Amino acid sequence: MLWPHARIRRARNVELQERVAAVRRETPESDAWLTLLEAALGESEDGVWEAAVPSPAAERPVKAPALSHAQITVDGRAARRSVRRLLTVALLSQARKIDAIAVLEAALGHDDARLEALAQAGNADPSVVRVAGQMATIPLLRACARGLARELPSTWWEGYCPLCGAWPVVAEYTGLERKRQLRCGRCGVGWAIPQLRCVYCDETHHDNLGYLTPEAGEQTRKIEVCNTCKGYLKAVTTVRPLAPWAILVDDLTTVPLDIAALERGYRRPERPGYSLECRITERRGWGRLVEVGGGWWRSLRQGEA
Repeated sequence: MLWPHARIRRARNVELQERVAAVRRETPESDAWLTLLEAALGESEDGVWEAAVPSPAAERPVKAPALSHAQITVDGRAARRSVRRLLTVALLSQARKIDAIAVLEAALGHDDARLEALAQAGNADPSVVRVAGQMATIPLLRACARGLARELPSTWWEGYCPLCGAWPVVAEYTGLERKRQLRCGRCGVGWAIPQLRCVYCDETHHDNLGYLTPEAGEQTRKIEVCNTCKGYLKAVTTVRPLAPWAILVDDLTTVPLDIAALERGYRRPERPGYSLECRITERRGWGRLVEVGGGWWRSLRQGEA
């Protein structure tokens, strides 16, 4: 079970704070998950992650996401503190028994077997470590989304994220033209694929594709379903794309749509669309990044030159 922790960082975004407070009032049972999400988004505001953005591997396959086989070098001390704060929210005293950098690396690649082993080594619940691990990837992946925006392909035909390989959390239909854009919950990246196409198995025959729509006249929500692979994806009509933080909050508040899809035999894939196989290495002794004049600069610790 996840428990709130008094020392977590909270995001400064006022709109986010108000939205989270509203969801807490509406669904008190979601408080623990929201606390962990708030902590992850608070860590995302730390500039230390900007320096960890890697260069994409030059020889990765054409259909590989930008972070596939990337070597990511992090400030070891700062990264461990950040991940451990999130683990502490979820696990309290057990957090210090778990290798924070190993959790981050395993979660980036959706390596559930390794996460389970790390959890067992720390005498922790594997399911909680998996959730906390995925939350721990958010600060790094959001920094990568910003830093590698120009490296992402202008057209991406795959159903999985062009940056981190995860399946989308939602399909957005935005603007007057209602163009379909998929959105990743981990990094917030969006990409467009044809409307009449299954995200998971590439089915394009209209007889095998359909929608489930809520009752009571809901016009902005639906569930895209595929009768070939039995996959589903929630969809929303919006005036403008959702903010990255709003994707995960919106996913939580639309759980009844997930239940409706599951009751009808549809599922989301258990494995990611593409396994990254990233490697995280540590560099020690870095100064802290500070924002000056719209850019990030390294501040040296006392005694460094």
